[in-house]
Amino acid sequence: MKDLLFSLCFLLLLVLAGTEVLSAQVTAQRLTHSRGNNDALILELPSAQDKLVGKLWTDWLKENYDVRTKKVKKTKDELESLNFSIPGVSAGGKVDMYSAVRSSGTGSEVTIWIATPEGYVSPELNSTRYVEAEKMLMRFALEVSRAQIELDVANEEAKLQELEKELDKLRKEQEKYEKAILDAEKAIEDARLAIERSRTDQENKSREIGQQIQQVEMVKRKLKDF
Repeated sequence: MKDLLFSLCFLLLLVLAGTEVLSAQVTAQRLTHSRGNNDALILELPSAQDKLVGKLWTDWLKENYDVRTKKVKKTKDELESLNFSIPGVSAGGKVDMYSAVRSSGTGSEVTIWIATPEGYVSPELNSTRYVEAEKMLMRFALEVSRAQIELDVANEEAKLQELEKELDKLRKEQEKYEKAILDAEKAIEDARLAIERSRTDQENKSREIGQQIQQVEMVKRKLKDF
C-alpha cells in the first residue's frame, strides 16, 4: 500500500514538473552585458530558485557541450563560455556565450548572449539559429524540472521517513502502555490470590486461637481444682 501511494505521488510530481516546463518561456531582447548592448535570449523559470538553476547551468553546459564556464571579471554575476560549438547555432563554427542567472519574482531567469562571427543570435540575424538556441534553453528547462522532481522526491521521502519514525514511536508507546496494563492485571491477580491465601490463613489462625482459648480454660480449671 505504501509503495502504491509513493508511486502515485511520484506520478503527480512528474505531471507538475511537466507543467513547469510548459510554463518556461524564451523571449528575445537587447540587453546590456560586459560586451555592450546586444541581442539576448531570456529563459523564464517561474518556480525554480536561482541558486539551483545557477549550479545546474554550469554543470549542464559542461556535460552537454564540453565547455568550461567561468565568471566574467569585474562583473557581478555574468558568466562566459568561450569557443565552443552549439549544434544548429554555431553553424559548424565556434561561438562565445555570455550568460547570467538571476532571481525573478518567485523563480529565476537565465539570460544568454551568443556571439557568432556574423553577430549575436537573434530572430533578425538568423531565424533558424535562433530557434535552435531556443530549443537549447528549453532542453535546459527540462533539466531544471528533472532536478526539481528529484528534490521534491527527496523532500517527500524525508517527510515519509519522519512520519514512519513518529509511527514507530507511537507503536513503542502503545507497547509500553500494553505492558503496563499486563503488569497491572498480573499485580491485581497476584493480589487476589494473596487475599484468598490471607483469608485461609486467617481462618486457620482463628481456629488455632479458639483451640488455644479452650486449652487456657482447661488449665485454669485445673488450677481451681488444685
